[in-house]
Amino acid sequence: MTLSYLQSLNKVISDQVNQMENTLVYGENLDRGSFISGLSKNLIAGPTRLLKNIGNCEYTHCGVGFGLMMSGHNAVLFVKQLDFMMLGIDHFVSTYGQICATNYQKPLGSFTIVTAVYDQGFQGPQSSFRGLNEICSMSGASGFLLQENADAKKLVEAEMSKPGFRFIALSQRMANDEVSETEIISASPDNSVIQFAQGNDATIVCFGYTLVHGKSLVSEIRDLGRTASLFTVNYVRDANWSGTILEASRNKRLLIIDDTRGLTSLAFRFLADVLEFDKNVIFTIVRNRDALSTTVSDEKFEFKRETVIAQVFG
Repeated sequence: MTLSYLQSLNKVISDQVNQMENTLVYGENLDRGSFISGLSKNLIAGPTRLLKNIGNCEYTHCGVGFGLMMSGHNAVLFVKQLDFMMLGIDHFVSTYGQICATNYQKPLGSFTIVTAVYDQGFQGPQSSFRGLNEICSMSGASGFLLQENADAKKLVEAEMSKPGFRFIALSQRMANDEVSETEIISASPDNSVIQFAQGNDATIVCFGYTLVHGKSLVSEIRDLGRTASLFTVNYVRDANWSGTILEASRNKRLLIIDDTRGLTSLAFRFLADVLEFDKNVIFTIVRNRDALSTTVSDEKFEFKRETVIAQVFG
């Protein structure tokens, strides 16, 4: 039986968490009821791994996680949707900022928040926030977006129990989609950039949950007798995307695909760095133009691929 995106990534996450020791794993309805809409299924307790169902107090949840991290322990907080983490923003900015600024007690433990980005249009109050980019920007925290099996396995294994704080985020929009597994060619040391294809005629860089679009474009470009490199980008402070910039400079044609919403985007910072390195790179950007609109219908990020390909190679 083919697993859905949510089922497959839940297995990746639970397999990793179930290996962790000296760890508090906690969340609302963590191991009962909806299992946080399926996000926290298959978790098991261990001799030094406690599973804890908690009440509705997100600010406290975040404070507990940072406290455990500062004391050298590990914490994994499961949260149904990113919206709820706005209630912990002071901890992300002030508490985490103090830890980073003062080089607090070493070795630190780890604090990971596993959540879903509600990226399927307006779903009601506290059910439509997609601004992981904004949270990471204001706090300096890292945020890793799980696209499919291969990158999920790599990111979860490398980042889940790593000392320090980060978000691991799934797409709500893709929850029931069939998941695939594309071989990873390479990744930057900080996992800010992951490469899935190597080509000589164009460089495609995917922001948000757009890898599926990037893969389709690589295939269609190949049908035209050309090749393209393909990358995804995560939110990492001082991201190490030098290799991607070199690739864009070598190919001279850059396509950025970005489904994030809001007035700011990590894609713009990346593009600025590319053009600072090589002003002769010709770029095309495909992004969600309706950045601040709300709709009650499912939000589908769509564009005409043949038109985009014509723009890239025109």
